[in-house]
Amino acid sequence: MTQLFLATPDPVRITESLRDTGYVLNTAVADIVDNSIAAQASIIRIELVHDPLGRVRFSIVDNGIGMDSEGLVNALRYGSDHRDDPASLGKFGLGLKTASTAFARRIRLTSRQQPGPLTSAIWDLDRVSEIGWNVEVTDQIIPGDRAILDAVSTTSGTMVRWETIDRVIKEYKDPTGARAKTALKKAVQSLTDHLAMVFQRFLDPVDDRANTVEIFLNSQRVEAWNPFGHNAECLLDDEQIVDTQYGDATFHVKAFVMPRRAEILASLGDRADVTARLYNPYQGIYVYRENRLIHGPDWLGFWAQEPHFTLARVELSFGYELDDAFQIDLKKSRISLDTSLSEYLNKALSGPRREAEMRYRDGQRSKLKSLDEKDVHAPSNATIEDKSKTLSKPTLVYTDDATGKAEIVNENGTVLVDYVPSTDQRLFLETVGSLDEGLLYRPAYIGKNPGVQISKSHAFYEKVYLPHRQAGATIQALDSLLWALAAAEFKVTDEPTLKVFEDIRYDVSRTLRKLVEDLPTPDMDN
Repeated sequence: MTQLFLATPDPVRITESLRDTGYVLNTAVADIVDNSIAAQASIIRIELVHDPLGRVRFSIVDNGIGMDSEGLVNALRYGSDHRDDPASLGKFGLGLKTASTAFARRIRLTSRQQPGPLTSAIWDLDRVSEIGWNVEVTDQIIPGDRAILDAVSTTSGTMVRWETIDRVIKEYKDPTGARAKTALKKAVQSLTDHLAMVFQRFLDPVDDRANTVEIFLNSQRVEAWNPFGHNAECLLDDEQIVDTQYGDATFHVKAFVMPRRAEILASLGDRADVTARLYNPYQGIYVYRENRLIHGPDWLGFWAQEPHFTLARVELSFGYELDDAFQIDLKKSRISLDTSLSEYLNKALSGPRREAEMRYRDGQRSKLKSLDEKDVHAPSNATIEDKSKTLSKPTLVYTDDATGKAEIVNENGTVLVDYVPSTDQRLFLETVGSLDEGLLYRPAYIGKNPGVQISKSHAFYEKVYLPHRQAGATIQALDSLLWALAAAEFKVTDEPTLKVFEDIRYDVSRTLRKLVEDLPTPDMDN
């Protein structure tokens, strides 16, 4: 015999465990803003401050359509009713509760519809063991909250207030002290940047893809931040049709290459870093659902965020019809792609990524050419000059500027070697833009000195030398090794072995390039 038993979840265990779903403050606040936008708000005011006693105070107020008592109870229900509009930014019916209780133990919703009185509903984790899944509804409104709501709209709107906040910032012995104030100030700035990016299409009055919404944080207007502005060049603009349970749906992909940092600096000056954010973490795919950024920037697990792709940014937009295809998570901050979408993006983005990498590397090479390499390698030259006086070396017979050859006499006889004219009598090692056949180094007499030339375009120089250019001992060690290899060649090479040594240098250079292939390329801008 089969029987059905009611398996009502324990409210205390469920609500306490849902506090740890992985929300960070920025994501939590954005989830609550989603509800305001879904309620057709055009003005949203957020407060995140310390009160006079040093306690964190947080609220969000909007001028949306508001809720009656029934609506307030539904909003505080875990797994609230589906919204009538499937395109709504609110998706699972859990965001308000899980986002709020991740940082506070008590939520107070105060709202009104037009026409209608103000009503509050309270969800208090500390009372769950007493009242279970029941929600407290009251017409007793905190006087200050009434004034705040009236300042945004006297007809309709909603306030979300967190009370008994215990997780917003680290606990400090002195909550009114400088460290606590600094921590909250950083949290406010981080939240401002996050909202500016996530709701960019709503905040930008010129962008007609979404309704315009004004968001204020501590009375300061949040200005839209467009990842694809600043004269970015669009290399791909493609729409793909996908067959879904709702019928055919489309997603839109646009791939951009940002201008190099030097170009943006020239036009924006000191504002370049804040405005363009040409940093490694801002490269990648920005995924938008119903015009709201829900994921990124990153490469969705296809590729790592490496410095030489810093200029590459991709805009991927889709509607609610593709929610299943993109497998959006509870916090609307993580997505997963099915195989066909992954294959399409891998293929479609390969060209724009190559172009971004090429432009970045061209820019890096320009910076390398402008670097004063003499300063980087000056200690090595000084050390080699001093120590070479105690080492045996070939006899220099003559040099020929026209042929670029020098004749030397070593222990195996007379031989012609490469020669570089120089008036610097203390130069034993120099860097050059590139060497033939992709070599990392080549022995060459530099003026009258047995020396070595090092290619700045070789991957070993870019990925091993450059990250350590401030570490003098490391640079000297690398320089000394390459110079010692060159000096050894000068001592023993003869006509029959010249080609052998050339082949060795070629193999060494090729192998080193392969060995450092997976090392990160240093960002010369940072």
